[in-house]
Amino acid sequence: MSRTAKILVYTGLSLCAVVFACYFGVDLNQLLHHAPDASKVRMIASLAAFVAVAAVLVLLGFNDLSPGRGKRSELWDLEGGDPAVSAAELEAAEALRKGGDPLEAIRSLRDFLEKHPGELEIMSRIAEIYNYDLKNYLAAALEYEELLKRKLPDEDWGWAALHLAKLYGRLNQPDKAVELLERLDTKYGHTVAARRARKVREQHGDEAGDESTTDSP
Repeated sequence: MSRTAKILVYTGLSLCAVVFACYFGVDLNQLLHHAPDASKVRMIASLAAFVAVAAVLVLLGFNDLSPGRGKRSELWDLEGGDPAVSAAELEAAEALRKGGDPLEAIRSLRDFLEKHPGELEIMSRIAEIYNYDLKNYLAAALEYEELLKRKLPDEDWGWAALHLAKLYGRLNQPDKAVELLERLDTKYGHTVAARRARKVREQHGDEAGDESTTDSP
């Protein structure tokens, strides 16, 4: 789900919760004051609706803040593909990865990607495995380069660019890193990723790919 869709969902559910809470408060007040149009059934219905909406909000929040979206995770909310389908494939690949077989994890993800080329989260996970597990920085850089050619939300493009700039530094290609960071600053300067890039460059000059660049948003 994209960030815009999430904001709309959270906003809508929050408004519904407020409305049901107000209805419950009004009905409770009428019952306490023995108003002629007071309705216990209506009050209970309002309370039940409020509890249901609140429960959905809690579940959504728990899912978004779950450990699977921790510091090293690059599972952004990329546009494209079916989140449910890609999540199942990612879980299977993660099992292989944790089992000590990152190459087989990449193979399974590539097989899936051939059938579902729009699954951009799969592309980011392949790059992550090359980068962190196999230390194959050239292969990881190639994956990020391909990912940046796709249509991404601005913030996600920015974080992918930061990962790639860091890899360029490790590959002794500082000119590419500087060029990419300048592009990030010019086209996506409003993003958190761009602000992070500017901060790093201020601290370390134009030396790109510095280890202090954070690995994830």
